[in-house]
Amino acid sequence: MILNLISSALLIIAIIFFPQNKNISAANSGSEPIFTLGNESLLNNNSGLIKDKRIGLITNTSGVLSNGDLLDSLSKYFTVTKIFTPEHGLRVDDRNENYVDGPTGIPIVSLYGSKKKPDAADLDDVDVFVYDLQDVSARFYTFINTMFYCMESAVENDKEFIICDRPIIPDGNYVDGFMLDEGQESFVGLIDVPAAYAMTCGELAGYVNDEYFEGKCRLNVVKMDNYSRDTDYSSLNLPWIRPSPSMYFPSTAVCYLGTCLFEGTNFAEGRGTDKPFEYIGAPYCDGKVLAEELNSYNFKGVNFESISFTPQTIASNSNPPKFIGEMCEGVYMNVTNKKTFEPVKAVIAVLVSLKNCFRNFS
Repeated sequence: MILNLISSALLIIAIIFFPQNKNISAANSGSEPIFTLGNESLLNNNSGLIKDKRIGLITNTSGVLSNGDLLDSLSKYFTVTKIFTPEHGLRVDDRNENYVDGPTGIPIVSLYGSKKKPDAADLDDVDVFVYDLQDVSARFYTFINTMFYCMESAVENDKEFIICDRPIIPDGNYVDGFMLDEGQESFVGLIDVPAAYAMTCGELAGYVNDEYFEGKCRLNVVKMDNYSRDTDYSSLNLPWIRPSPSMYFPSTAVCYLGTCLFEGTNFAEGRGTDKPFEYIGAPYCDGKVLAEELNSYNFKGVNFESISFTPQTIASNSNPPKFIGEMCEGVYMNVTNKKTFEPVKAVIAVLVSLKNCFRNFS
């Protein structure tokens, strides 16, 4: 009950203090309102924020316009002096190192590994940070922690910070999961919000600025046009560029809010299959038994289907699949309605069921 009250309160705070633009009528009568991403709004309507300034761009290949790449657009018309990359690198190829990008000639600074925050030397030729990354609204997805550290660096070095807002992929009204225990902060759990926090990156940045930096970050959130918390991500018809190697589809992000927890167990989260984080299993599991048990709970918006799969090697070596080459049984979490599906609660039920049904689970 207390967790539900905390989660509900956080969502209310987000809605009151960081509201998204509601759908409005288009200028031309009879036309559908035109959705625009934050990066498009920055380029088309708010370019004064970056004109004649040296830009430190925090992005990877997920930072795209509706029809192209933000990096290409910015570097063509504005001065991008540095690119800061999160986990998995600029091209989502796990190149977590400093180098000069061949296509643009721009120096790249990796913010994953031993270095997580830009230092003063990195910012000698930077006036303003521009952040544009597609996250998945999960506390343990490391992009938001890169955002946190870059905002902290902006405060320490008196730099402006621009967020190009992007849509929420799961249901924008779904808040769930435990808060962080004090003293347990890490790079996969840094900001004290629920596991599923239902905020855009712009909303979260506003929360972080107020709660952690006393409003001292010179933050400017460039919002999306014709977007609301009830907007279904799939209705936007945006090009899908994987933000991380195993985030294959938007549907992956929906299940990930819960199934990422299996990374800390000896149960596979589906890496090395066609549907990572939607397929879960292990060699010791009986998929039919597990599916029957989970479907008996009558969770809304999901059907647990018995499956067999054999994980294969993947290009990304940062999180190798479990049980490579071994036949696994488990379930496919087939989400039928993401507005009613509760992935955190569903996965907690899976954990309980695995503990009760399979003695090899740990």
